[in-house]
Amino acid sequence: MNKLRVLVADEDEETQMPHNVKIFRLNPLEWWAGYDLTSVRSAYLGETRVANEEAFDEEEELPREAMNTLRIYSNPYSRESITFQAELARMVAEGHEFPCHFASRYPSS
Repeated sequence: MNKLRVLVADEDEETQMPHNVKIFRLNPLEWWAGYDLTSVRSAYLGETRVANEEAFDEEEELPREAMNTLRIYSNPYSRESITFQAELARMVAEGHEFPCHFASRYPSS
């Protein structure tokens, strides 16, 4: 599968979030980052080996407004968190390749 590489400015320049990188919720527990739903679905199936009919439930593109309200916690008991927007900016700055896994929800016990 071909992945696109995001170019990042050097440390002395301000890094801006590419407007074309989006977050997609693929099912109630998984979010992936990428440029379009088709490539994200393909990457997800390739990495997880889950059957297509079992992989996707209520898939949707996350609205930009939600990027600063949804948060990522390092574990279910953590008090520290980061917004989806900040995490995506970090991934872009580090040169992550997209599409890729973005976040997972911890199943409730």
